[in-house]
Amino acid sequence: MNYLCSVLGNVSLRNRIGAAISDGRLPHALLIDGVRGSGKMTLALEIAAALNCKSGNDTLPCGKCDSCRLIREQSFVDVKVLERQDGRMTIGVGEIKEYRRDMFLSSTEAEYKVYIIKDAERMTPEAQNALLKVLEEPPSKVVIILLADGTDRILTTIKSRAQYISMSRFTRDELRAYVTERSAEAARLLLSAPEKLEVILTEADGVLGRALELLSPEGSRTVGKTREEINAFIEALGARAGYEKLLSATSSFPTSRSDLAEVLEGIMLALRDMIATKNSQNVKTLFFISEKAAKEASDNLNARYLFSVYDLINKAHGDLEKNVGVSALLAELNSQIKLI
Repeated sequence: MNYLCSVLGNVSLRNRIGAAISDGRLPHALLIDGVRGSGKMTLALEIAAALNCKSGNDTLPCGKCDSCRLIREQSFVDVKVLERQDGRMTIGVGEIKEYRRDMFLSSTEAEYKVYIIKDAERMTPEAQNALLKVLEEPPSKVVIILLADGTDRILTTIKSRAQYISMSRFTRDELRAYVTERSAEAARLLLSAPEKLEVILTEADGVLGRALELLSPEGSRTVGKTREEINAFIEALGARAGYEKLLSATSSFPTSRSDLAEVLEGIMLALRDMIATKNSQNVKTLFFISEKAAKEASDNLNARYLFSVYDLINKAHGDLEKNVGVSALLAELNSQIKLI
């Protein structure tokens, strides 16, 4: 039996989940953990399709029946996806309660109703507690799939009632093979500028979606702009005495909460790289394209200072979720960094 074939890599995981579906042993709740672009949503939709596939052939799901096709297109009435609303940092209790009520309604045309919650780590504690009630006593033929980028903020009571699944990153060779098959730009770079393709693969860090995003014109512009904003901030830190340079860097930050959160998360990755190169050798960098680049960025900054800035950025990121005003948050951040 071929299981969940649209999910790339993660072969043992696909086989394990596919066999559980085929044998009727799939748990009622799954927690799929992985960075953005790692295939969490693809896996969730494949699970939903496999549960409702009509073909009964040697490939599960078949990908050809009406159920499989509609689920993959996210147009199937009994597979529902909940995600953060535009501009919001969290998923609130009201949204979860409405979602929960729907779980107890009869299905329209499917054997299984599947509920997928994206950014599950962004659920407020109140929302998680509301979801916990249905996880403790789930309706028959309902499967709940939580997608998370890290599970630290997910309550232990939620994690204990859902089967944990971790998406694997691709090796450099696997990633190169996948992107050159799926992206004309990657195939072009492989022949004309292989060193540029290697830089993209390094930045993608084993995540196929990230690599494809970096290779697309629009994605490249968006990612490039975000990296410019992060690099400008890091350069301003290097100036130390140039407070105006810091103000200039933060004034270019996006005003959208979700976009600003991405910038702050990128800064924390950059600071992590810089701190790591102060204390270790052969560091695998997460933001900089090489250990050498991270070392150069931190040349005139000591580890204590970098740790202090990291803590302030982390606090600012947390304050975003508490709906602190963006302008006030950045003004406070600037003033606190100046005091270090």
